[in-house]
Amino acid sequence: MLTIGQLAAYAGVTVRAVRHYHAKGLLPEPQRDASGYRRYDAAAVVALVRIRVLADAGVPLSRAQELLAAGDAEFAAAVEDIDRRLRAEIRERQRHRERIAQLAAGDSLALPPEAVAYLARMRQLGFHDRLVEVERDSWILIAAQMPEQVPVLMAIKHQQIEDPVLRRLYLDLGDLADCTPDDPR
Repeated sequence: MLTIGQLAAYAGVTVRAVRHYHAKGLLPEPQRDASGYRRYDAAAVVALVRIRVLADAGVPLSRAQELLAAGDAEFAAAVEDIDRRLRAEIRERQRHRERIAQLAAGDSLALPPEAVAYLARMRQLGFHDRLVEVERDSWILIAAQMPEQVPVLMAIKHQQIEDPVLRRLYLDLGDLADCTPDDPR
C-alpha cells in the first residue's frame, strides 16, 4: 500500500493534484489506515496514471471522468479518437509553422524562385538596396500579372547583370538614386 506522497511521486503528479482528482470524483478516496492516512493500492496507481495521461493529452477532466468509467472497448475507442484528434492538431500546427516560416523567408514569400535568385545575385554584386527594392517590387507585380513569362524575363535579367557594362550602369544608377540636384554627377 502506498501513501498519497508515494502515489503522487510514482504517477508523476503532485499531492495537490491527487487531492484535486479526489475532489472532482476522478480518483476514488481510498480507505484510511488506523492513523488516518490514505492508503492506495495498485488499482489507484493505474487510475491515476490514466488520469494524468488523459490530462497531458488535453482531455478535459469531465471527459476523463467519462472515459475512466467506460468499459474496455469504449475506452479503447475513445483513446483512438483522441489520438486521431491529436494527429490532426499536429498536422494543422505543422501547416501553421510552414506559413510562419514563409513570413521569415523574406522575398520568397511573394516572388517566384527565379526572382528571388536574381535579387540575391544583385545583393551579392553590391547593388544599392534601393535599386534591389525597386526590382523586387516590380517583379512582384510582373509575377502577379504574367506568371508564365517570369522564367524567360528572369533569364534576360540574369544575363544583363552578368554583363560588366550593364552591371556598371546599374551600379551607377544605384549611386545616383540619392543624389541631390547640386551633385555634379
